[in-house]
Amino acid sequence: DQRPIIRVQTGLADSVEVHVYDVSGRRVHASSEFSLNTGLDDGNAKGPQYTYDHAWDVSGVGSGVYIYVLTAKKSGAPDIRRSGRIGVIK
Repeated sequence: DQRPIIRVQTGLADSVEVHVYDVSGRRVHASSEFSLNTGLDDGNAKGPQYTYDHAWDVSGVGSGVYIYVLTAKKSGAPDIRRSGRIGVIK
């Protein structure tokens, strides 16, 4: 299984979702299926953190650069939203 992992470390969240778009702005993937690891220390010098991972099934997309938008939601707190680029090479 060669699925890229989308990893988010936002603190404890009620939900996390990702949307992935191609360069033309067409959404090619969306999911809120993230697994939670409550004590992952990934070596970023911040110690163990709440970590959410999502394995993206890229079988339906071609090689290229995609834009992702991640949103973490927690009741009573403002949403945390980040975007960036992710590359797929097949």
